[in-house]
Amino acid sequence: MSKRRDDILQIFAAVALAFLLVGLVSCGKRDWPAPKVSEDRYRIRTVNVTRAQNCVVVDMELAGAWQNLDSVRLLLEPIGTGPDDGCAECPFQPRIVRFYGLGAPEVRRDMNRLIITACDIDPKKTYRVQVVGNNIYPTLSLVISPITIVAPQ
Repeated sequence: MSKRRDDILQIFAAVALAFLLVGLVSCGKRDWPAPKVSEDRYRIRTVNVTRAQNCVVVDMELAGAWQNLDSVRLLLEPIGTGPDDGCAECPFQPRIVRFYGLGAPEVRRDMNRLIITACDIDPKKTYRVQVVGNNIYPTLSLVISPITIVAPQ
């Protein structure tokens, strides 16, 4: 009986060693998937800002991984002599900030082109406009358009 018991212990030890080795081999460093900056980043190629009565219309063309655009913020600063107005020579300080998801009624998307129509602004004022795009990967930096000045028509 002792011989059989030794054989069972040897088999058990061999199986335990095999499980231990398989467990050690399968252990490895695992990270969460991370965006690849070179592949997942987009940029704003062109920005055209126009006025239509009490609306500002921003027409942008994106380049790169444009499908990774998640949402945009439209920054507006009225220029004038009013108490809440900025000046054209002063640093940009947006007084109006509007956030748009891609499904918002003010946003139209056609492939890499994005058109934002922001209404209910003073039709008599000139505005400085900037767009900030958010990537679907929050670790990637924001995409910021140049500041554009748009006057009433």
